[in-house]
Amino acid sequence: SGRSPEGMFEFDELDAALPPEAFIVYGAGQPEVNGMYQDIHIEAFGAPIFRHTVMSDHLLSRERAGERHGWLLGANRRPLYGIRTEDLACPSSGWRAFKGEKPAPTVEGFSSIADASRRLAEVWCEEAESLVNQSSFRQAADAYKRALGLPVLPPTRRAELHAFRARTFRQLAESKKKVRNAEADRSEEDRIEAQTELEDPLHGLAAEWAIEEAEEAFKHDEKCFLAGWEGAIAAKHIGWWNKGRLLAKKAMQAVPQGPKHRAQRETASTLFLLLAEEEQEEKARKVKEMQKARQRPEVHLDPKELEWARALASQLNEALKAEDFKRPHHQLWKLVGPGLLKKDADEIFGEIRQLVWEKWNEVAWAHGYRTSWDVKARQKMCARLVNVANTGRADDVKALIKEIEDRVCLEWPDIPEAVDKVQHDETWAWTRRDDGSWGTWNSSTNA
Repeated sequence: SGRSPEGMFEFDELDAALPPEAFIVYGAGQPEVNGMYQDIHIEAFGAPIFRHTVMSDHLLSRERAGERHGWLLGANRRPLYGIRTEDLACPSSGWRAFKGEKPAPTVEGFSSIADASRRLAEVWCEEAESLVNQSSFRQAADAYKRALGLPVLPPTRRAELHAFRARTFRQLAESKKKVRNAEADRSEEDRIEAQTELEDPLHGLAAEWAIEEAEEAFKHDEKCFLAGWEGAIAAKHIGWWNKGRLLAKKAMQAVPQGPKHRAQRETASTLFLLLAEEEQEEKARKVKEMQKARQRPEVHLDPKELEWARALASQLNEALKAEDFKRPHHQLWKLVGPGLLKKDADEIFGEIRQLVWEKWNEVAWAHGYRTSWDVKARQKMCARLVNVANTGRADDVKALIKEIEDRVCLEWPDIPEAVDKVQHDETWAWTRRDDGSWGTWNSSTNA
């Protein structure tokens, strides 16, 4: 009971007796040397040669130097690290830097690629955690990515590495989110505006990366609680509420049943509710922002300017009520109809414009505008009048301007001088043709 039958190896003894199928190298000052080296089934000086799984020109092999032997790590016949030994087995320690950067690496052999992958993943995860403690989040994420590139990893371990990477990106997002310490009397709108001004663009991008890694983790293991938790928090940071609730729900479902895991399950449930509450708060804030944007800014209007505008608009409108304007204007307007050429229409509107200013010149001169021959003076007077109407505090002036437009049958900008309207050739436009087919217009759409 407990003992192995006589003549059989213990598992560890059997593993040690098997020849190494792969070596892992880590801790070298030359970063490209680090990684896994696999047996390529070629021997040199009585020992197998091992090749880097990524950097194919990097080899681990036994070499001869004069009458002595040793093991070398090198690339393109350039020895980077080595150790002198007559042992056919590759040693794990005692390595020295030759042409490679210090420090020298540690080398470990394994009888299976799966064991080598597991151990190297542990090493690189420790390296990543050390980098996170130094706030080097991008480098830590790269270390986890190297671990994910290993050839043989169980699905649960691969999901865990994706979750670790999600956590690292979430921490990177939080490090880029700078929040100004608001004074106690600062309004909520001012605090939000100040916070928005200070946020780094990488904040949102890193949060998106975290969500992607969390979703990738669930492809390998649906019970990866850490992936759901980290992804939900990252989604909360950038306001992806639906995505956040979905990931928080997956985190809840990943927790095993039973009282032992009750606290963890309640934590995920609290995060789910927090996401819903913050979504409602953001919606309320956006409604306030929209309402604030719709509010007209307070415009100062001089009472004397308002009084002048009311008087001028009333006088201009009364001048157009005279019979010597209404009758010829009516005769001219009857000439306008479908099929009228543009040049003929321009001529008719020009005569209407002349009629208007014949009635308005006397009023304009009384207010200091020499409009009899000066088009610029006409434009200045009309612009000054409409500026008062657009303040939002002179509705009666705006109503008079609208009445004048209706009387003369011209828009306000066209009254001082004809305004050329830009015409566009839309023959390229995709539309439904008369025959029911789809394509560009059959002919030009110019007016």
